[in-house]
Amino acid sequence: MPLDSGTFYLLRASNGWSLLLRRGLSAPKIVTGGARYSVIERPRRKSVVQWAGDDPWKMDVPVIFDGFIQGKSVELDIRRTEQMCQSRGDLTAPYTFRLDGALPVSGGLWVMESIDWGDNVYWYADNRGSGHRVRQDATLHCLQYETEEILQINKPPPVSKPWRVVSGQTLAFIAAQTGVPQATLRKYNNMRDGKQLKVGTTIMIPPQTGKN
Repeated sequence: MPLDSGTFYLLRASNGWSLLLRRGLSAPKIVTGGARYSVIERPRRKSVVQWAGDDPWKMDVPVIFDGFIQGKSVELDIRRTEQMCQSRGDLTAPYTFRLDGALPVSGGLWVMESIDWGDNVYWYADNRGSGHRVRQDATLHCLQYETEEILQINKPPPVSKPWRVVSGQTLAFIAAQTGVPQATLRKYNNMRDGKQLKVGTTIMIPPQTGKN
């Protein structure tokens, strides 16, 4: 049966459950978002606004949890919806949902920032002095969900390091200290013979080394 978008919303959550909500007494509205735009020029057109919509949308949607639709309590539906406002842990994606119906922004994923509960409540009381709600109005504060990009740290390129030769040091000693083979040191510094190093000279250690 197709959704009557003039009367209902269909909320489909990422945890697998879905909920049919009656439209509230007021219309849904955009709070903020979609603000990125630029002005471009085209032939025969000046200052054409190019809408980008990079900023996430925020939308307030008045709804009614209406148990009269199916003749049931809405307490479970309310608890499930409230759970969507709770954090699932650090660095863990929140519950997301899709909302179908007549909305100013359709499609895409949303997260529940918060819920404002109204005074339009129908309470069914039983003979034991308790009961449950079969109708409750609310306003869902929805935020468009956009996955975070993973930032890669740009490390500076490796550079060679100078090594000043002191008395008693040999190429074998420097190779052992830096972890660079003697042959690599000779080639990198254009040495014909590395057996004798002059005290006070400086040789360059290739960037492959992790020690110095």
